[in-house]
Amino acid sequence: MATSNTSNTSSAAAARPFDAETVLPESVPVTMPELPPRLSITTAKQFQAFSDPLRSRILGIIQNQPATAKQIAGQLGKPPSTVGHHLAVLEETGLAQVVARRLVHGIVAKYYTRTARIFNFELPPEVRGKRPISVDIMTHVRDELAEAIAERGEEDDDTVGSNGFPHSRMSPERARHYQERLDALMNDFIAEPFDPNGAVYGLGIAIFAAPSYIQHVPDTDSAVAEAAPDSGEEG
Repeated sequence: MATSNTSNTSSAAAARPFDAETVLPESVPVTMPELPPRLSITTAKQFQAFSDPLRSRILGIIQNQPATAKQIAGQLGKPPSTVGHHLAVLEETGLAQVVARRLVHGIVAKYYTRTARIFNFELPPEVRGKRPISVDIMTHVRDELAEAIAERGEEDDDTVGSNGFPHSRMSPERARHYQERLDALMNDFIAEPFDPNGAVYGLGIAIFAAPSYIQHVPDTDSAVAEAAPDSGEEG
């Protein structure tokens, strides 16, 4: 679920650097087109389409490689008809697109990708609900990381890089400085040149003001000492 809340949007109708109408012969492979970096999700239908767990996994598969409904079904262990239905929903809401048609054993197969590398959520509260979207994003990061570790082990070089969860006390201005640096890192990651022989890596980023129980611990020992009555004893 590579997603972001950063406001740098692209239109779904961005120029398409591919020809999805020409039927390619079976001997010609389908290559990954260059997708727009970002697309804004602004409607309830788009949000509902994205929020479905299976459709979210489909979008993860086609973020970095074109795939047919049959190929996606094989990856997810689902019937091709089920995946085809979900692809139709994603295509209808502008989140997925057909980027190529190719003959496969005499049948014209449609290859899908997302319409952008990253989706930005720009939704009113009545659409997104009470649960913050950032929580859903980080929950998806946690779930995908756990699945990767379960498959390969935590020490696998292709599974986990640097990780940690530090806290630092700083001014809001310094926090914004780090947010800008993280945004720049995210943009560099999205713009990384496509390597057809490389592995797919995920990047989960969040900076936030910690909850109140972390913010301040009162000096209880001093408070108790100040509240204690004078014993009246003299040395």
